[in-house]
Amino acid sequence: MTTVRFKIDLGKPKRVPKPKPPPIVRNPGPSREARALALAHWIERRTDSGDLADYATAARALGLSRSRLTQVMNMLLLPVETQEKLLLDPRSLLPGEVRAAVRARC
Repeated sequence: MTTVRFKIDLGKPKRVPKPKPPPIVRNPGPSREARALALAHWIERRTDSGDLADYATAARALGLSRSRLTQVMNMLLLPVETQEKLLLDPRSLLPGEVRAAVRARC
């Protein structure tokens, strides 16, 4: 019986790169400031209609601190033109501009 021996160098297995999925294009939606302003208007309507007794009740119902609710409600102190810009075209104002306007009005 004859025995034949030889070595085979298979090398490292080559990695086949996985194809990358196409990037997901997401609509960024309204800005944080626009959402806060909309929330302030909603709370104001609910307190005026009597559904919420006061801002403290609103803060408890929404799980917000009273100080955070005050910050949100201060958005109503912005000039009407700024509020319209913020709600209709939220990306037209920079967040720093909105914060500066709120600070100036308070």
